[in-house]
Amino acid sequence: MLYLLYPLDGEVEGYPKSDFVEDLVNECEKDIRTCFDAGAARVSIDFTEGRLAAKNDKRNPWTGAHLLKTFVDLYNQVLDRFSAAERKNIGIHTCPGGDCDSVHSFDVDYHELLPSMFQMNAGYFLIQLASEKDKEKVYKEIGETIRKDANGVKQVAFIGVVNPLDPNVETPEQIRDAILTASKYIPTDQLGATDDCGFSPFSIDVKPKHGSPDFARDIAFWKISNRVKGVQMASERLGV
Repeated sequence: MLYLLYPLDGEVEGYPKSDFVEDLVNECEKDIRTCFDAGAARVSIDFTEGRLAAKNDKRNPWTGAHLLKTFVDLYNQVLDRFSAAERKNIGIHTCPGGDCDSVHSFDVDYHELLPSMFQMNAGYFLIQLASEKDKEKVYKEIGETIRKDANGVKQVAFIGVVNPLDPNVETPEQIRDAILTASKYIPTDQLGATDDCGFSPFSIDVKPKHGSPDFARDIAFWKISNRVKGVQMASERLGV
């Protein structure tokens, strides 16, 4: 999204776009390396704008500029700064938004995003899916487009099995079944599970569907606990 700070048309006097992009890539690399230096095992990059880039939204005029490929190329410039061993632990998160229980691109078909997204040479992807209407369709497309070799790294899809926007708590059995269904289409060595998005049960996020951020915090830990149990159940069934 920082890329959008620079005018889409024309250039800033004394600061060519090529210089801006170079600065942007340098700073993104620095952010990621600083996280690793601080002890992070993995670093996930937020790509919420990916799905939005495929939507022509009058409220966000830049969405009509066909920037998805530009974004993917920009991410790869950052990822190219890292070795395959490092990129194994660098991931991409995608969702249609979730602040204050709102979404900005839920109506965009995942088909508009997935083939392009997996062209990024990241090691793993955190994909909102629990709230999707046709999950199986998306599982199938993930299996068809995820890469075994993304410039030296095997990509892993962590599918969303928990919906942070819904106060109803998924059972371990529901989570297990979602993973088992996904395993019909996605190789088990490239399959994992995650939450659709961040839970954000803080005072600045009113969480209208939950009633209060305090209740949302309790629900978040309950959902996470059930996800761990459901993944364990699925792992036992799949023998992994």
